[in-house]
Amino acid sequence: MVLEVFISSNQDEFSEERKFLHEKINNDSYFSRNVRLFVFEIDGAKTEAANEVFLNKVEESNIYIGLIGQNYGNIYDDGVSATEYEYNTFIADKHDAYFFVKECKTRDEGNTRFLKRIENVTKYNPFKTKEELLDAVKKCLQDAIDKRLTRVAYDEQMLYNSSIEDVDDEAVELYLDVVEDNIRGLFGKRDLDKILDYIGAGKIDKNGVFHFNKAGALCFAKDISKFDLEHEVKMVRFNGTERLEIIDKHFTESSFFKLIKEFDSFFSQNTKMGGIVTGMKRTPIPEYPIKAVREAFINAIAHRDYTLKGNCITFYIYDDRIEIISPGKLPYPMKIEDLGVHENPIHRNKNICKVFQTTEYMEHIGTGITRMRNEMKKSNLPEPEFENGFYFKVLLRGPNGKLILPQNATAKDFEEFNLKDRQIDALLKMKNEDAQFTYESYANQHDISKSTAKRDLNMMFDKNLIRRVTIKQTYYFFV
Repeated sequence: MVLEVFISSNQDEFSEERKFLHEKINNDSYFSRNVRLFVFEIDGAKTEAANEVFLNKVEESNIYIGLIGQNYGNIYDDGVSATEYEYNTFIADKHDAYFFVKECKTRDEGNTRFLKRIENVTKYNPFKTKEELLDAVKKCLQDAIDKRLTRVAYDEQMLYNSSIEDVDDEAVELYLDVVEDNIRGLFGKRDLDKILDYIGAGKIDKNGVFHFNKAGALCFAKDISKFDLEHEVKMVRFNGTERLEIIDKHFTESSFFKLIKEFDSFFSQNTKMGGIVTGMKRTPIPEYPIKAVREAFINAIAHRDYTLKGNCITFYIYDDRIEIISPGKLPYPMKIEDLGVHENPIHRNKNICKVFQTTEYMEHIGTGITRMRNEMKKSNLPEPEFENGFYFKVLLRGPNGKLILPQNATAKDFEEFNLKDRQIDALLKMKNEDAQFTYESYANQHDISKSTAKRDLNMMFDKNLIRRVTIKQTYYFFV
């Protein structure tokens, strides 16, 4: 498949750059096989009206390349320049647009406005010379070629220079702490390479040798840098509400399950923990609900665009908020208003999510955003806010130094789940009094048989109202 690329700009201002790009890209043995560059003044049919030519070509193109400099250009019929009009036409049903902005001392009002507009939706590349422009364009075209022409999704791509020797035992132990019971039961009964193959972390080849895929390396590799994977995370605690004075920071390139442990530690060290005392009992009141924050963080590492080079996830704590920013916009055609609505969500990294879905971190597919919203609501904090540009951002607003008591649950909170009175009574004890139940204690509490207790508790578990952990016997407690 040859990708059609449309070059859009003020023709007079970028005449030299346009011809230079056309010559260098089309004469490059690699790029000429994979992309076809259209520059109007060179490739435009002389027998057709100019506006028909460029509108037809921009609609047929797979990639839009926009050049922005000093002058906005002549105003088109729609009240915008030809460059912006072509961009509007392209993004009507596509989203692979790349911008390159020439460094200059002045910029007219139209270009200043247009530049501000694109800053809100994508990242642009600055340049000074036509040679710098060519290098930047080639990098973006290579990225587009990799995305479009690779038959295997990024996180499914195999790493044949890996083996079972690259597996980190500590990462596996941390995975075991949070894995589902049915997967935990495989350990000790099957070899590790067969389990990793089963959960989607890699494949055993015809010679019986295990190799990671990229998802598996990100989850379990001792040294991820060996495989040249983008995975850095920067955690910073700022003093105040701006990115000025740093109180604490932690930059890491650890595999996912070690990374989550590091996140938990950084979060607990850099957020406040209050409490209320009732009689002889002290109830801890955290500044933020850890489940909501962890959900946002795990979403960031599970759904980021790992094909974007030179980027990282950032986890920033301010006095009044937490911001979690992940490279890459929502997978097309998802929009912010779709979050928490779709029963079958779109996953950019299906294999990474497949591994996480075997754990308590992502047991219930498509419910993460809803759980995040519910946790913030239970803590009397504002709902999460989302921004979808070149980066995807989650903003969690805190109590701003004040201790906000969480709401006690009431029977009304569980009306929609069609539960029996004894189930609601147990849920209220779990939520408001930190109670936990086994089949036997639940049966004794409500004077019912153990089999009925098991059905009650499993029903609440299936509805994602409670969690369970098995240590010699099975315990149930509030989500």
